[in-house]
Amino acid sequence: MADASPRTMNALTRLTIGSLRACIRWLQTERANVSRPEQILRMIAMVPPFGLLLVILRARARLYGPIDVFVTSSTGERFHCRPPDFIQMYLWLFDVWEPDLTAFISERLSDGDGFVDVGANIGYFSALAARRVGPTGRVLAVEASPAVFASLAETIRLNGLGEAVRPLNKAAAATHESIAVYAGPGHNIGLTTTVQTRGFEQQALVEALPLDDLLTREELRAARLVKIDVEGAEDGVLAGMRGFLAECREDAEILVEISPLWWADESKRPIDVLQPLFDAGFHAYEMENNYWPWRYMWPSCIRRPVRCKRDLTKRVKRIDLVLSRRDSEEL
Repeated sequence: MADASPRTMNALTRLTIGSLRACIRWLQTERANVSRPEQILRMIAMVPPFGLLLVILRARARLYGPIDVFVTSSTGERFHCRPPDFIQMYLWLFDVWEPDLTAFISERLSDGDGFVDVGANIGYFSALAARRVGPTGRVLAVEASPAVFASLAETIRLNGLGEAVRPLNKAAAATHESIAVYAGPGHNIGLTTTVQTRGFEQQALVEALPLDDLLTREELRAARLVKIDVEGAEDGVLAGMRGFLAECREDAEILVEISPLWWADESKRPIDVLQPLFDAGFHAYEMENNYWPWRYMWPSCIRRPVRCKRDLTKRVKRIDLVLSRRDSEEL
């Protein structure tokens, strides 16, 4: 029997990929309340097709390159995705990324507000924010990686946000300097970082400035939310926000993923990095952020950020925080 042609194999691969994706999406529910037993059943059912799909996508990417797909998110934004990249694959499969954070940002932003996206990646949250703040709002998208910045620029074009989003291919840091960018692996470009200790290959040198200097006066005054996700460089970003903390809106909130184990200074603790924010009247709340794929089987089941009870003198792998001047048990 003759071997199948490459064209036939590619057609079979596309059919298999499409079938597995359809199966996973069929198992997803948009209900806001899903019982624990039902969650477990959906999780058990989705693991085999998800695992097989991941293997096929990674094998295809190695042989032929990643697939190219265009996705419309659950909130209406368009993205050019290339699975199996982690974020882009989740967007393609589930139409949403980080459901709890997506819901929080959507709820918090209104017409005329400002949004600052530090570590914008392909621009998922920047595009979401631009839709929420409208034509009178302001969005600043900061992405240090030149390669990832190209995808951010494509997202801006796809969604017609040229007037709504100001993209910057620079790094936010504690001081003015030239800083190296280290490329994350092909299956997760979201790990791209300016922290050498992650062990990735250097991609480029970019200009780094304090966030205080990256923001215009109008952007600083308008900023309702600042989102920081920079894979271990957040200590420098927060250190470069002294002016922001002194002049920002009273209701401004900062969403930050902190990864103390990746900080270059091994003696630095979360409390050392967060103390200037506490001194400025902010309180820390912890946000749910579960990257396991089964969490996306019930994306509308949202948990509110709750007051952080952790011992912030200890170095931990990761904490997702909301810093707010509101003083309550949850936001």
